[in-house]
Amino acid sequence: GAPVWVEKDGKNPLRQLMIAQDTGSAIKGAQRADIFFGTGDGAGQQAGRLRDPGRMVVLLPIQRAFSLAPDGGL
Repeated sequence: GAPVWVEKDGKNPLRQLMIAQDTGSAIKGAQRADIFFGTGDGAGQQAGRLRDPGRMVVLLPIQRAFSLAPDGGL
């Protein structure tokens, strides 16, 4: 999985480096994610508080990032 920088403001701000692990079948639409907080009641409460829009940045090796650019990175 790729490293992903995740950040959001709001009532429960978050700024954390995470690892993408799967796409999941419950994720519908672009620019959406499930964030895994672990198991148990505490993890469920923590996950339930994340409702604000945020930002995700996938961190890729420069050669891979250039290959994905519309103009080939030129």
